Amino acid sequence: MKKLFLLIISLIITVKAYSQTQIGLKVAPAISFNRVDESSEGLSANTNGTEFKLRFGPFVDLELKENYYFNTGLLFVSKKVGLALTDQLTNQTYDETYAVHYLQIPVTLKLYTEEVGLDQKLYFQIGGTADIKTHVNQPEENVLIEKFRFADITALLGAGYEYSFGLQTRFFAGIMYQRGLLNVVQDALTEESFSIKNDLIALEFGIKF
Repeated sequence: MKKLFLLIISLIITVKAYSQTQIGLKVAPAISFNRVDESSEGLSANTNGTEFKLRFGPFVDLELKENYYFNTGLLFVSKKVGLALTDQLTNQTYDETYAVHYLQIPVTLKLYTEEVGLDQKLYFQIGGTADIKTHVNQPEENVLIEKFRFADITALLGAGYEYSFGLQTRFFAGIMYQRGLLNVVQDALTEESFSIKNDLIALEFGIKF
């Protein structure tokens, strides 16, 4: 995984040298939550709330034409998987919360407006991400999910504000929503069928150069 990270950084630097491209760093405090769909007569499963997580890392904006950019990068993101479980035979209830860590590769299009003020633009972002699982923190008791899938795919929608200072340096801030498209559960200790999909809402802050 370390070699993959170094390879991505090297590619970003190479692309920067030979094209109209900006590289940058971002950090995004996020609210992570999940959706639960279950089909069972014996076990009721629902989500058990939200949790603050973090999304951060390097990215690249490759200019396609004026005010149109292809955006990608390699970001670390942690997602919460939370379950509120009820055994309908015994009426026993308990919660399980997992932290699933991913390396995330965005594949998005960023559209910029004309200047709304001196050196100021708005942007809109749409696309998706491919998320590669790196680690799982499991609860100490009542572990229901044995194994998570090695990858997740999300749809991404965002908007923000960008301010330029100097010839190349730009600061930006925005809001971003990711909606999970895949069931992240691969194996579970139950005969009942249920599916979990992860969502994320984040405030993004970063700098490009």
